[in-house]
Amino acid sequence: MAEKNTYYQGSHKPKQHRGIKIHTYDHYDWKLFMWFGSLKKIENLIHLFIIVWDAIPIESDTDLSIEFNEETSKMVEIIEELNTLGAVDDLNFSKFIDDYRNHRYNNPNLKKRLLRIAWESLENSGLNLDPRNVSEQLDVCTNQQKLSLRQMIFSRMKSFNILATQMSKVYEISKSKSLLKENENLKNQILSLKKENSQQQAALGNITNVSWNHDDPNNASKLISDIEELQDLLSDFTMVQGGDYKINDMTSGNLIKEYKCQVEYPSTKGRVVLGAVLQRYVITTILKEVELYFKNTSSYEDRGIDMTLECDLVNATERLISYTEKFRDNRKGDDELTKITPGRIRQQSYSTLGCRGFSDDEHPLIKGTVEKLLNELDKFRQVVDKETNDELHDQAIKITRNVINIFSFRLKTQAFELKHQFFEAGHDVDVRLMQGSFGRDDSKRMEVEVCSFPCIGVFNGDDRSKQSVFTKAQIITRPKRSNSGNQ
Repeated sequence: MAEKNTYYQGSHKPKQHRGIKIHTYDHYDWKLFMWFGSLKKIENLIHLFIIVWDAIPIESDTDLSIEFNEETSKMVEIIEELNTLGAVDDLNFSKFIDDYRNHRYNNPNLKKRLLRIAWESLENSGLNLDPRNVSEQLDVCTNQQKLSLRQMIFSRMKSFNILATQMSKVYEISKSKSLLKENENLKNQILSLKKENSQQQAALGNITNVSWNHDDPNNASKLISDIEELQDLLSDFTMVQGGDYKINDMTSGNLIKEYKCQVEYPSTKGRVVLGAVLQRYVITTILKEVELYFKNTSSYEDRGIDMTLECDLVNATERLISYTEKFRDNRKGDDELTKITPGRIRQQSYSTLGCRGFSDDEHPLIKGTVEKLLNELDKFRQVVDKETNDELHDQAIKITRNVINIFSFRLKTQAFELKHQFFEAGHDVDVRLMQGSFGRDDSKRMEVEVCSFPCIGVFNGDDRSKQSVFTKAQIITRPKRSNSGNQ
């Protein structure tokens, strides 16, 4: 009997099925076959490959284990060839295969997480069938049928390889013709950027004199990396897809409507949107709690200075910045030091807060916010898997501290003070400020369904020339309606 798929486990009874046979016909089998044939993206085939292998018990079968290792190595080789040809621009796919192979034997929990990613990818790519049924269908297939399915996947991957090889040859021919012109354009762009950079440095009074070392946590590259890590943490924390979660469709549907999303709910796409809405809900909930804390620190004073130290430091910093700005503007002189002093105070003080602020798990702000987050999420979904549920409290602490650390402190450590901006449902898609599953050509026909993570940058009204994007907003899109205007 095939191993039960570890991602879509639940209390349902598996349907009685003896496998897909040539002389039998089942409408669901046909829909599943049509869906397999409709997969158009390389990453879809990679994720399907993982899911098929997960339905095969290899741990106690030496021959199957050898076959598994050989096929995963073969898949990694194909991915790397496609990367060389430019058809795949992300070697993380080969790492994904390697990680699954290692975790299959050594770490069931991490293997389960990779399967979750694979299922979500297929759902987001148009899997209109119930994933539980797909999982059951794979479980009851014979090993020979699963082998045929994997052979189909390899055949499709090789087709991509052949097409990429042909396109690469055409590209090399056209590339040689345009190389001289492109080189000249790049030279002109470099000269223009140098001129623009010089003008900005002069206009800003050389405020960028304060720079961070490469290994400093406030280095721009490190900050971007930590923002991306926070996005991953939020995605895991707000998970609503799969058998580990029981969704309250009424409260979840109301929350989706509150954010003016138009997706049909409940539905597969509706759950994807719900997860994104919950990510935004978590961020805004934490930031509201921080705002309340800074406004009402007097209620903590009887507990000692330790409970209000971060707030005291923020208030003192803002007062000192205000005084040095007034001093700069109202006292004559042409020295550079006075010009950059307010910025240096801001960067250094908030850097200190970013390193050690609210580091105690028992601080009332951290403790109270974590409790509120868990209670709020319970209104929309319950975690039925005990192991997953046990991890939620630690995840909530880490996310709470990271949101405060980044949004309240570290965005103020850069040469230009960074702000964050969410985009509401119905807003036009702007590829300069947003990213998601859409192409540049598609963006003109799309609008925002939900913004799960804000855009971070320097915003000065609607003047695009004065906008600078640090990290783009994470959005899910929807087609524009013919009667909708620009937001």
